[in-house]
Amino acid sequence: MTKRTRLAACAAVLSLASLGACSNQTNLRKAAFDTMSAYHVAATGAEAYLASGSVNATVKADIKTASAAALVPLTTLDTAVANGNTVTASELATAESALAGLQSALSTAQTTTTTGSN
Repeated sequence: MTKRTRLAACAAVLSLASLGACSNQTNLRKAAFDTMSAYHVAATGAEAYLASGSVNATVKADIKTASAAALVPLTTLDTAVANGNTVTASELATAESALAGLQSALSTAQTTTTTGSN
């Protein structure tokens, strides 16, 4: 194989690897947008619950704590996306986990509301 052919082969392999990395980054960014959108929906639900007349004090505290905990990794994720920085799977997983905590607190709120155990 000539030097020129090897260089062309290396360039082809690198471009394929770059395309794979871009594709993965695109998927991570899409997942980040989905996670941030889900947070906004959950936050709207949290605000509605907290603004309602009679709320369970424990559930209210849990929602506030979960919302604050979710906001930290989601803000980091939002900043990375907005600035065009790389989004990592670890950042995404942390944000998704924090969002799940908020969704769990909201689920508890719904359960206590529908069962009348405020």
